[in-house]
Amino acid sequence: MKAVLIDPDRDSLEALAKMLHTHCPEVQIAATCDSAVDGLLKIKDIKPELIFMEVDMPQLNGFDLLSHAQPRNSDVVFTTASDKHAVKAFKISALEYLLKPIDVEELKAAVQKSSHKRNHVNSGQLDKLLNYVIPQKPRARRVALTASDHLVFVETEKIVYCESDSNYTTFFLSDGQKVIVSKTLKDVEEILEGADFFRIHASFLINMKHVSKFTRGDGGYVVMSNNEHINVSRKKKDEFFEMFSRI
Repeated sequence: MKAVLIDPDRDSLEALAKMLHTHCPEVQIAATCDSAVDGLLKIKDIKPELIFMEVDMPQLNGFDLLSHAQPRNSDVVFTTASDKHAVKAFKISALEYLLKPIDVEELKAAVQKSSHKRNHVNSGQLDKLLNYVIPQKPRARRVALTASDHLVFVETEKIVYCESDSNYTTFFLSDGQKVIVSKTLKDVEEILEGADFFRIHASFLINMKHVSKFTRGDGGYVVMSNNEHINVSRKKKDEFFEMFSRI
């Protein structure tokens, strides 16, 4: 089973990796990550069967990371020094959690349980955990776009990103369509507020749910679901990461 390990504490990360190597040889450690952001990228790239993850992390905590990563085919084992993080929610959702310092027998039991039951854990159980921990926000579902002499009704989740051109904005949709409206990007941003959109650059407003990859750099860039590459403004980089905890 491929596994991704995520913990900002390097000592804990190395200790867990060593325990798995020694006592759970069936687990192949595909990546060890000392940041939630790196962990998010690795989960999306590797699609592991097992995720071992600390709950308390900067930028994104464990729940926020899961909310964005949506690892439907992975078993998640939380590793934490405290049971303050809704242990009841873990039990309701049939997800494993291990308290630090991690006990070898409990670790082996968690891996064995994953091996036996992973294919029987349905995605609704993860949804149940996320709904329990993260309050749902009202979201705009549909917007009416005035294009030339007609209206186009678009579901917000189908908007990949919006690009500004002076007083005009082009909407790029998931089906490949483009819709040009005579509104500034600021106006569009206000209309789509609260629907998972983020102003990543002066000229671009992106749908966070269509981000498939983030590449580091001075500001870095994102790859959208339609394979378009969009630069992240350096001054927006920190806010970009914070956005993950709000969706």
